[in-house]
Formats: sequence, structure tokens, C-alpha cells
Amino acid sequence: MSKKETKTAKIIAALRADHHDTDKSIALRVGCTPSLVTKVRKSGQHHAEPEDATTGRLRRLQEPAKKVEAKREAGITTAYEMYKFGPNTAGVDPNAWTRSGILNQAEQYVNVDRAATHGDMEDNFSLIAEYWALHLGHSVTPEDVATMMALLKIARLKSNPTNAENWIDTAGYMACGGELATQKDHK
Repeated sequence: MSKKETKTAKIIAALRADHHDTDKSIALRVGCTPSLVTKVRKSGQHHAEPEDATTGRLRRLQEPAKKVEAKREAGITTAYEMYKFGPNTAGVDPNAWTRSGILNQAEQYVNVDRAATHGDMEDNFSLIAEYWALHLGHSVTPEDVATMMALLKIARLKSNPTNAENWIDTAGYMACGGELATQKDHK
């Protein structure tokens, strides 16, 4: 069982014990991110009857693709699901992205998925800047956060240039930084 599966099992157990507990408190107990707890809570896995390990794992592997297909048929698909379960917004082989496909996917990430998961971009980057400034001992701007996060993704590209997610995230961080920098004087 992988670390993620183990954490998911712990989250499910915690949700079954007290489904009114907050995602943040469960995440602290389990040692994961609150967004993982939210994802498990939304999946409804904690409502299902416990099953043996083999059957449960097989079902968990099959369910995401089935859910995505049902959503696709209804015209509802998140950018993350499109990335993970294909096809991508480039409309081609998931391993052969086009420049417009990468930009379209980045747009979905920064405007839909990330906002729902992480909240307001400006507030989030400002808080990160405050934490980094405290740690570094000098000021850091939200624009610096966008640049540094893009550089992190660029560094990851060094070891795996074929990973489309790093290209997409880099474009997304640069778009966020550009918005932060250019909108300052217009608020």
C-alpha cells in the first residue's frame, strides 16, 4: 500500500469516526494536506462499506475514470481530471502537448481548479510572501512568490523535461505574477 493510500485510509477512518471534524484538524492528525482530506470527503469514500484490500484497491483504480467519463458526458470536467485522465485541452495525445494546449490548461488551473482549492490567488501569494520574508529576514513580494514558484517548476524540468505538468504550472505561475504586477496600480 502506498503512502497516499495509507493516508487516504486514515482520512476515511477519521471521517467515519467524526464526519463533523474539520479538514484541517484531520490533516494535522493524519499528516497530510487539508486539500487531500477535502478530496476524500468529496469522494464519499467514507460513506462506503469497508471492503477487502484487493477489491477496494481495484474499485478505487476504476472509479476515477468512470466518474470523469460520466462528467464528460454531462459536459463537466475539471482541468486536473483532464490532465490526469486525458484527453488534454490540446486535443492530442496526452504526451504531445501543443503551446496553445499548455496555455489553455494553465488557464484552467489558475482560474478554476487552484482557486477552488487554495482560495484567492492574491491573498494566497501575499501570505506566502509574508512567511518567506519572515524566514529569509527580508521583504518578499507576491510577485516574487510567483517568480520563485515558476523557477521551482523550471528546476523540476531539468530532471524531467517531458512532464507536461511542470510546463503548465510554470506558465500558470508566470500568468499569476503578471496579473499581480500589472494590476497593482489599477485597484
